[in-house]
Amino acid sequence: MTYPDVRVIIMCKAPVAGAVKTRLLARYTAAEAAMLHAAMATTVIERAVRLFDDVVVAADDPSHRFYSQYTCPVVAQGAGNLGDRMGRLVAQACADGAGAVLLLGTDSPHMPDQRLHQAYAALASADVVVGPVEDGGYDLIAMHQPWPLFAGVAWSSGQVLVQTQAIIGQLGLTSQLLDYGFDIDFPDDLLRAEGSGWLVPESVRSLLR
Repeated sequence: MTYPDVRVIIMCKAPVAGAVKTRLLARYTAAEAAMLHAAMATTVIERAVRLFDDVVVAADDPSHRFYSQYTCPVVAQGAGNLGDRMGRLVAQACADGAGAVLLLGTDSPHMPDQRLHQAYAALASADVVVGPVEDGGYDLIAMHQPWPLFAGVAWSSGQVLVQTQAIIGQLGLTSQLLDYGFDIDFPDDLLRAEGSGWLVPESVRSLLR
């Protein structure tokens, strides 16, 4: 089942050693952490392309060779903090005619298809849909319009979800929270993700053992 009226935007960093998944360095080398990041991002992108007709990868460096394997559009995130970048991308999607926008990161390759189906279904009755995660953030957020949901949010803190919910309330919008999930941040999260359904690519499977 695909959803033609939703644009999915995946916020993705290129797998540059030393620049991604640095909290995995307690167990892995910088090169291995970059390989794991690439495997996670690939899973997230391939799932989105399978489920949705309109998928855009928002890259920190669109010219990086990692992105050449994908047929979906790869665009630059641009300048500013995460909220600035996501806000511009949502506004552009809506200007392009998207009926709704769903933002994803790359830290939840174990996310089941059902979570994305639920997010889409929830948009029928809510202005904003949020997929909370245990660290105080979220693994997805979906909306119908480019509302200023991200202004003043303390990114990379444990307050991201609470602050975003407060903004939603201040704007007088309706929202729906999905069940709590988790992101892969630390080495032990990798095995937890595999146990939660992530089909770990062969290219990195040996790193989890």
